[in-house]
Amino acid sequence: MKKVIFLMIDSLMPEVLEDGIDRGMLPALAFFKEKGMYWNNCTSVFPTMTASVDCSLVTGEYPDKHKIPALVWYDPDKRKLVNYTNGSLPVLKLGLGQCIDDALCQMNDRHLSRNVSTLYEELALKGKTTGSINLIAHRSLKKYKVNLPFLVKLVTGFRSYDDVSGPDLFTLGSLVRSNIQPKLPWGFDETVFKHYGINDDFAIRLLNHLITHDTTPDFTMVYLPDNDHQVHIHPRKAMAILQKVDKRLQSVLNQFSSWEHALEKYVFIITGDHGQTLIGKSEEQHNIKLEDLLLGMRITPYGGTPAPEDDLLIANNERMTYLYPFKHGVEAEIIHRLKQDIRIDIIAYRDGEWISVCSGEKEGRLRFRRKGKLKDVYGAGWTIEGNPGILDLQISGNDDALSYGDFPDVLARLNGALYSQDIPMIAITAKPGYEFKSAFAPTHLNGGSHGSLHRKDSTIPLIIAGSEDQTRPFEHPRLIDLKPYILQLLN
Repeated sequence: MKKVIFLMIDSLMPEVLEDGIDRGMLPALAFFKEKGMYWNNCTSVFPTMTASVDCSLVTGEYPDKHKIPALVWYDPDKRKLVNYTNGSLPVLKLGLGQCIDDALCQMNDRHLSRNVSTLYEELALKGKTTGSINLIAHRSLKKYKVNLPFLVKLVTGFRSYDDVSGPDLFTLGSLVRSNIQPKLPWGFDETVFKHYGINDDFAIRLLNHLITHDTTPDFTMVYLPDNDHQVHIHPRKAMAILQKVDKRLQSVLNQFSSWEHALEKYVFIITGDHGQTLIGKSEEQHNIKLEDLLLGMRITPYGGTPAPEDDLLIANNERMTYLYPFKHGVEAEIIHRLKQDIRIDIIAYRDGEWISVCSGEKEGRLRFRRKGKLKDVYGAGWTIEGNPGILDLQISGNDDALSYGDFPDVLARLNGALYSQDIPMIAITAKPGYEFKSAFAPTHLNGGSHGSLHRKDSTIPLIIAGSEDQTRPFEHPRLIDLKPYILQLLN
C-alpha cells in the first residue's frame, strides 16, 4: 500500500496553473498533472474561506454538519465574534490571545461538531498513522501542548491554553509540535519574521525531512499558505507567485532517485482551498460599505457584546458576509436595504423549511429546499420555486435535470452555510470585482479576494498522481468528496 501526501496550496487557481504549465513555467506541477489524473472543475465549500473549507475537507461534510460557519462568525452562546485570525486590525481589536485561542484550541476541540469525524480520527481507528503540517483543521486522538514563543506570550499576557488535539505527526509552525524523530534542525523559517513556521518553507522543509528519513505517516496533509498571502496583494503576478510554490515541489521530487520514483512510493493529491477574484481600484465603487447601507440601524460594535437595543451584528468574510438580526422584523428591513445595491450578488436566508434567495441586481426571488424531483449532477434532489436565474440554474423540463452555471453546487453549499447555526442569519455575497467593507475588516482594493459562491472564488484544480487505479473516481469533484476517496486509497 502506498502512502498518501496531500498538498493543499492556498488560492490555487486552474487558469493560472494551466497557463503556467502550457508555458513551461511549472515543471513539478506539470509532471504531476501529466503522470496523474487532472480536473479543472473541483468545487470548494461556501464560504470560500480557509476555516470552513478545511473543516469540510477533513470531515467530508458541509458546514451544516461540521458547524464551522466561516472564518469570521458570531457565537451566540459566548455572545462574541469569532475570528480565526483574519486581518491584523480585527485580531488586535478582538485581542490576539482570544483569536489564538479560537484558532488553535476552540475551533477543533469545541466548535467543530462531535457528530462528525475527521479523516485523521477515522484513519487512526483503522490503525493508520497520520500527519498534519500546518493545516488549521487537525482534530484527532492525541493531545499536544501549546508552546507559544516568548514574544507572543508577552503580547498575550502569558495566557494559558488548553491542550490541542492532533494526529501522530502534528505541527502548527513552532506554536504546537509533536515529537519529530529524527529531530528537525532549527531554521530561520520558524522565526517571527516568517510567521513562526506557518509558511511554505517550513512545511516543505519538514516534509523533505520526513521523506529523507523514511518517516512519513501513512497519510500526511501539508498546508502551503504563501500563495494566498501574496496573491491577495499582487493578483496580477499570480504566475510568478505560483512558480515559487513549484520550486518547492521540485525540491520534494528531488528527494527521490527520479521524479518517477516518487510516484512509485507515494500517491500525491494536490489541490487548493478556493480561488481569488480581482477587486477594483476605487474604494467608493468597489467597496460595498455595509454600515452605509444599514445607516440608522444599531450595529453591534466590532468585538463588542450585543446590547439589548442592538439590531444586528456583522461578520465580514471579505466577499461574503453573515448578518445576524437580533430583533423581530429587523431581518425584512435588512434585506430591503441590501436589495438596493446592485453590487450585491446573492442575499440568502432561511424561510421556514425553505431557503429564500434574492439579489441586488436580478429581479424576483427564488426559494428552494432539499428533496424533490429535480436532480443535480451530484444526485441530490431539490424543489425549486421562483426565478432560477438568480442562482444561474438551468433546468431541463424533459428529465428534471438541474445544472449549475456561475455558482457550482450552489444549493447544497448555501444550505450548508445557512444551517451551520440555529439562529437567524443572512448570507450575502458580492459580485466579481467587489468586496464588503465594514468596521476593522480587511479589504483588498486592486488586489485579490475571496469568500463568495461565484465560480471564480469556488473552482479549484485537482491532481491525483501515483494512484495505481487510473479509473477517474469523479466526474464533478468537490472537496467534500476527497475524504471518502482517501479512506478508500488507504483501506
